[in-house]
Amino acid sequence: MRPQHLRLLVTSSATVLFLMLICGLPANAVILPETIGNWQRGEPSPAPVADAKVWEEYGLKASELAPYSDAGQKFSIAAYRFADGTGAMAAFYQIRPATARPSQLMGLSVEDDHDQYVAAGNYLFIFKGYRIKPEELSHVVATVPTYSHSPLPTLPKYFPVGSRPNSERYITGPESLSRFAPTIPPSAVGFHFSAEGQLAKYGAGKTETTLLVFSYPTMEMARDRYAAMQQIPGAVSKRTGPLLAVALGAPTADDAERLLAQIKFEATVTVAEHPPSAKDNPINLFWNILKLCLLIIALCITAGILFGGFRLLMNRHGENGEHETISLHLSDRN
Repeated sequence: MRPQHLRLLVTSSATVLFLMLICGLPANAVILPETIGNWQRGEPSPAPVADAKVWEEYGLKASELAPYSDAGQKFSIAAYRFADGTGAMAAFYQIRPATARPSQLMGLSVEDDHDQYVAAGNYLFIFKGYRIKPEELSHVVATVPTYSHSPLPTLPKYFPVGSRPNSERYITGPESLSRFAPTIPPSAVGFHFSAEGQLAKYGAGKTETTLLVFSYPTMEMARDRYAAMQQIPGAVSKRTGPLLAVALGAPTADDAERLLAQIKFEATVTVAEHPPSAKDNPINLFWNILKLCLLIIALCITAGILFGGFRLLMNRHGENGEHETISLHLSDRN
């Protein structure tokens, strides 16, 4: 092969490969829809990540920041896709402002004077500079790729009422533990047991108490970690079922005990319910009995007609069904 032909082949192959990469990037990078009602999307770019190490632990898979405009009005959407709903909820807890108030949108949602924060399924959305409408949000959720909906963790229901608003944080591994509760060593929690935890703050200033609740797959695992938690200076711990609760920074041990006493694990047994069917309806039962009776009557009538027809057919052929009886009169003989 001549050198110029070889150079041409190499150049052509590199060009084709480059075009394939360029053509493939937009399909993989684009998350948000091109239009939301009359809003037109601008050029998207990677969304900023508030805490890269922690969000990587939460299972962050992709992010995108896209501007939208309509008749001179502008706003932007930051979208973050996580591996599951737990990661989206954890990131939502961390990034929402301390002054945010509840919103009426789907999933977990709050808003402040300028922005809205929504965790829906495995996605976290931040709407900057615009109050998105429920139907617009539904359109966004319906069009994002790889959307999945899974049950959220049940840990929040075990926390006593009265926590400081928006103080909840979720812990899935050593990175989030060191960020939100650095006084607890990861070895004491034992994340190799598939442990997850949540914290909330109660009180303020000198009376502030940080309450953490960790969940384990079994009670034996929680019992194993309970001894390690008791060795943490200034911590008061309690185990209830597969839950392990820890109070940090309480003004007194009594205050910590009052807070921990409100955490009680209640085992729930889920029984698969039999789906109701037509057989479970008593009206259908009586109707089936009536149909059975009518069927028996019809069979009896049919059998009678067949038997009568058979006798009539036999009579027409000389068989009247009567047989001559021969009597020997044995009693008249001497």
